[in-house]
Amino acid sequence: MKKAVYIVSCAIVIALLNGYSVLSATSKEYKTKTGKIIVVTENHTQGASLSNISVAFKNNVGSVLQFNDMDPINKVLLADLDNNGFDEIYIITLSAGSGSYGNVIGIASTNDKSLTKINFPELTEPDLKIGTNFEGYEGHDIYEIKDKFLIRSFPVKTPKPTTRVIKYKLIAEEASFQLVMIK
Repeated sequence: MKKAVYIVSCAIVIALLNGYSVLSATSKEYKTKTGKIIVVTENHTQGASLSNISVAFKNNVGSVLQFNDMDPINKVLLADLDNNGFDEIYIITLSAGSGSYGNVIGIASTNDKSLTKINFPELTEPDLKIGTNFEGYEGHDIYEIKDKFLIRSFPVKTPKPTTRVIKYKLIAEEASFQLVMIK
């Protein structure tokens, strides 16, 4: 806990030095099935709609991964999608505003020794074209874990409104992890 407090304290000092007044800093612990504790800390600065998010193993400052200028955290999911015996943590962020566009910050445990960012595909203009999986997409994403998949559902703007569901599978590559769309 002392190291998590140290990380939060450093973030507060940096924010103050950059002319921001800190509005809130929140830390929450998540226990994996192997007993490892992962600490997620979110810092909001006054007047900013974006957050700085840090993730680390408890009492291991060397494991910190930092994500700056992210949308606020909506929820956190813990699961072992690649079935390697070590849980990953999926931080679901949601943009402020009418679209409520969701995003995923995925982090894998490398044998409980270190943390590694999971690559999650960003939507691009070609992804939104007619005939694609995201045709009619306007945000309002909902994420959940089901049957070893990360599930993304969202309403689709069509003449007859409907909900589309996209499944992502976690693939462990040689030196990285990737969430790959399978539908």
